[in-house]
Amino acid sequence: MLDALYISAIGLRAQQEQLNTAANNFANLNTTAYKRQSVDFAAILDRVPAAADLSPASPAGPAASIDPSNPANARPNSLLHYDLAPGAIHATGRTLDLAISGPGFIAVELPGGRVGYSRGGSLQVNAEGGLSLPSGEALKADIRIPSGSTQIQILPDGAVNASVPGERSPRTVGQIELATFANPELLQYQGDGIFLTTEAMAEPTSARPGESGTDPLVPQSLEGSNVDMTSEMVSMTLMQRVYELNSRVAQVADELMGMANNMRHE
Repeated sequence: MLDALYISAIGLRAQQEQLNTAANNFANLNTTAYKRQSVDFAAILDRVPAAADLSPASPAGPAASIDPSNPANARPNSLLHYDLAPGAIHATGRTLDLAISGPGFIAVELPGGRVGYSRGGSLQVNAEGGLSLPSGEALKADIRIPSGSTQIQILPDGAVNASVPGERSPRTVGQIELATFANPELLQYQGDGIFLTTEAMAEPTSARPGESGTDPLVPQSLEGSNVDMTSEMVSMTLMQRVYELNSRVAQVADELMGMANNMRHE
């Protein structure tokens, strides 16, 4: 009977995680450059206690409380996988909107000297004259917009031009490069559209957009979410059905255990 409860526990946890992930995908249908999440079933197996630990008396059982402030109980980074396929690109006409049409990321500076990787978005000029993401992280590229510039232009090859008063032609003030990875599936998502590298990954390759297997940038445009609403709805329906089936397994196992206990007392 415990084996049935163990199998049911795995199934219930897996489907609950998948339902939560699907709900998050739905919530980000219109989020710029959002990447669809999916659950790694093998990672869930690692989190489920052994069948011998499923008894109510065991502190490791399903009913055990979880302290969210304890890092040991935090969701492992490997639990979620991200579909890095490009989303649809939509023209916005905004000068500092930037989309990446193919593979690659833009390096950004993070606190503590770390480097993150973003798929672009609605850039802005920060107080230092550099370009930054809407969440405030500055691009790692050395770009300085001269004070008083009347127009900023990002070209498909990543060159950034600025029109400065008193100069006849725009001045090139910096270059945006794309970072590509041999195994991008190992990237970890930090939030705000930023990914981090892991120890298992090799150093990224940097190149101008349109070179070394990268595609040119798409200025004045934004990359949409790569979540397909129809597919997500079908998947959610299947998840709900599987959740109900696993719940039924647990109910039947409980009934059989009750019958076995009654027969023992008789």
